[in-house]
Amino acid sequence: MRDPRDLYSFESMDVLAAVPRDGLMLVHALPGLVDAGNACRIAATYLRDQLRHMKLVSFDIDELLDYRGSRPQAVFDGVSYTSVDIPSVSLTLMYDEADRPFLFLDGPEPDLQWKRLSQAVIDLVEYFEVERVVGMQAVPMAVPHTRPIGLFAHANDPSLLTGAGRDRRDAGTDHPVGSGEAPPGSGSHPAGGPPEPLPEKDDDGPEGHEGAEIVVPASFGALLEFELGRSGHPAMGYAAQIPHYLTRTDFPAGALALLRRISDATGLELPLVDLGDLTDAATAALEGTLEQNVEVRQIVTALEEQYDAMREEDGSPLATTMDLPTADEIGDHFERFLADQDGPEDPGRR
Repeated sequence: MRDPRDLYSFESMDVLAAVPRDGLMLVHALPGLVDAGNACRIAATYLRDQLRHMKLVSFDIDELLDYRGSRPQAVFDGVSYTSVDIPSVSLTLMYDEADRPFLFLDGPEPDLQWKRLSQAVIDLVEYFEVERVVGMQAVPMAVPHTRPIGLFAHANDPSLLTGAGRDRRDAGTDHPVGSGEAPPGSGSHPAGGPPEPLPEKDDDGPEGHEGAEIVVPASFGALLEFELGRSGHPAMGYAAQIPHYLTRTDFPAGALALLRRISDATGLELPLVDLGDLTDAATAALEGTLEQNVEVRQIVTALEEQYDAMREEDGSPLATTMDLPTADEIGDHFERFLADQDGPEDPGRR
C-alpha cells in the first residue's frame, strides 16, 4: 500500500499549529450512493452554514472517486459549459455554540482506496490527538414519518453506547493517542507508539441485547470504525432510519435526528433550533402532499400499524435509540409559545 499521507495536504501550517489538542472530537459525514432523505448532506450543509469553520486538510479526490460511476454535475448554458462541480473530501475545524473546537470530515464516500484512506484518517486522528470519532449515515427503512425517528447505534467499544465512554472522556482517561509532534506529510511523523487496541467485545451487547450477527453491505464508515478500533481509537456512529418512500426527497427530520445524537455523544453544543423549524415546515408540506395522495396515505397508515406493533414487542437485537428533542429545543419552543400568548394589550380591557 502506498503511503497514506500522500493522500492529503494541509491548507495552512499556521492554522494547523493553532489547532487545540485537548479533547478534540471528530465527526464525519461521508454519504454513499444512498443517503436516505439526503440527511447527511443536509446535516453537513447546515453545520457549515451555522458554525464558524476553516479548512485544515484537503484529500486528493482524483485518487478516491470513480468519476464515471458518480459523474460530477456540469452547467451548460446552451453554448458552453460554465462550470463543472468536482466534489471534495476535506477535514475542517469547527467551533460549536460554546466556542468548543471539533473536527468535521465530510464529502462523498470514496469509490477507491478505502484501506489507504482509512489509514490516512487514523494518521490525522493521532496527530490531532482526537479523543473520539463519531459518524453519521441515513438508511431507508419501512417506517412511517409520523413516528419518532429510530437510529441504529454502533461502536467499536460497547461502553460508548451505554454512556460509560462519555464518563471516561470527562475524567480524561480515554484510550491514549499519538503525541502529535509534527504534522504528517511535513517531513516527520507523530511520535509515540500506537495506542493499545480496544478491549474485545462481549457476547452480550449494550442494554442487555444478546450479540446478533447480520451481514450487510459495508460502507467506508464501517471500515473506518473497524480500523480505528484495531488502532485503539474509540469510534461510534448512528444510522438514521428514514421512511423508504422519502429516500430521494429532502427530509430534514433525519438530519435533525442525527445531529441530536451527535451532540449527545460528543457533548458539543450544536445549533439545532433553526433546523427544527426547517423540519416543522417540511413536515407540514409533506402532510399537505399526502392529503392529496390516497395511495401513499394508505401506505403510511399500514406502516404506522406495523411500527406500533413492533414497538410493543420491542424485540430488536440491534442497539436502537429514538429521536427526541433536546432541552434547549424544548425551552426555545416554550419561550416562543409564551411570546405568542403575550400579545398587545387589548385597549378595551382595564
